[in-house]
Amino acid sequence: MELVKSIVRRHSAILAVDLTTSIGLVYSWNKGYKSLASTISICCIGGTYLYGRRMMSRYRITSNQAVVLTGCDSGLGYSLALHCRQLGATVIAGVFQNEGPGARSLKENNVHVYPLDVTKTNSVVDFVDSVRTIVAQERLALRWFVNNAAVMIIGEFEWQTEEQIRNQVEVNFLGAVRITRELMPMIRGHSSRIIVISSHCNMQPIPGVAVYSGTKAAITAWATAIKVELKKYGVEVVCYVPGSFVGESNILARQAEHFETMKKSMPEEAKVFYGEYFDRYSKYFMSVAHGGESRKLQDPRIYKIFEGALLDKRPSAVYKNETWRYSVYHALFFIAPASVRDWLVQKFVQGPSWTKKDVEAAKNMAEKQGSEKGLLE
Repeated sequence: MELVKSIVRRHSAILAVDLTTSIGLVYSWNKGYKSLASTISICCIGGTYLYGRRMMSRYRITSNQAVVLTGCDSGLGYSLALHCRQLGATVIAGVFQNEGPGARSLKENNVHVYPLDVTKTNSVVDFVDSVRTIVAQERLALRWFVNNAAVMIIGEFEWQTEEQIRNQVEVNFLGAVRITRELMPMIRGHSSRIIVISSHCNMQPIPGVAVYSGTKAAITAWATAIKVELKKYGVEVVCYVPGSFVGESNILARQAEHFETMKKSMPEEAKVFYGEYFDRYSKYFMSVAHGGESRKLQDPRIYKIFEGALLDKRPSAVYKNETWRYSVYHALFFIAPASVRDWLVQKFVQGPSWTKKDVEAAKNMAEKQGSEKGLLE
């Protein structure tokens, strides 16, 4: 029974397509559209065959093959490092805190762990030297590099400080470029595969994470370009969109601190204008932030789809893990007019609303400040 469940889960997409196609086939035949039914049948058989060939056409992992991952302190990087180790690969993980709980847990699972701050050139060089040493000493083949390190800060664009904005750009985009460039001689020498962690925010930027969305759009555009550049050297580049797992990750562990920094740095006019809205907003999003011990993400689809990005002999350009809700919303985002899309995005995010009460409060405070200024003059 467990075997059957596993097969159904793994091939759920093609099973759904085949079922739908079969219904269309029967309907067309009964209505007398026999030519159409024959065409549907041929397409169904051909599609299933090609899918089967692709699923069977995967590399096998051996212990002399190495995978390098960045951003492995918690969340996705931590989880993928453990998963790659379970698959049998030699795993080399970069962590921001070399003595942190995530690093200790990875070391206990026989992962090679080294400190890495992708915003610092010296740290990147030291990390790559460590990778080079391990690969040479253990005679490994560097098969994969997973560019995962990222930070996300929630808050409307005007609220975020220059330092907060710069940090997201430095880690999510410039840091990814920096570490990849430093590893390129090894990547070319081993014909490695580069896996860039993208985001749904790249496909549809959303309010509250405008800067983060911008960095993910940038890294995805960069990956799309170098995919063509590096192909002639035998290096493959794919993007992986892991889906939403904020509630299980530590990526927002410092969000309360970030909100406090935003509030302190706000000009007085902005504090007056946003008023209670900022307080409601920060309270809402702090409630979804998670911080604590590193733990492995529970969604099995994250690993199933990642294995495709890792092992497919003929990889797709993009691998996405998305629920039906995400699929429906993003399809609507793509086809809807701008005004409808903006409304859908607000429904998708489901954050606090800017209400008429907020508008009136901001207006009254502005008038009060104007009156006080006039009296002083």
